[in-house]
Amino acid sequence: MPAVIKTCNLFNQTFAQHQKQLPTLGKKVEDFLRFKTDNPTQPYGSSDYSMNSNAPIGRAVPKIRHAHLTKDLSVFYAVSGIPTTLYLFAILGHKEAGTGDAPNIKTQKNVGKAFKSQDFS
Repeated sequence: MPAVIKTCNLFNQTFAQHQKQLPTLGKKVEDFLRFKTDNPTQPYGSSDYSMNSNAPIGRAVPKIRHAHLTKDLSVFYAVSGIPTTLYLFAILGHKEAGTGDAPNIKTQKNVGKAFKSQDFS
């Protein structure tokens, strides 16, 4: 049975924002969703992994994952439930998420709070 996909306002906003700068983002998200709908627990490439559970984002949303869609942009998501459901939180660049070469813990805490407060109903 294919996974159910749920989005929140933050995902919709960040997708629209980044698609303005990268028109091919829609295709990349479609590819990700096509793969994950049929294989929700399988990694979408080598950059698909769980966020560190001891870091701010991982503490705010246990079992949250992220997968690169481009060199900089990642989709943040979680998988759970029966039927299997994909929860799409946001599409963010490394700097926006605070996860770049110079990690920004304050940004990560703010992102974690934003993710935790999202409504998927």
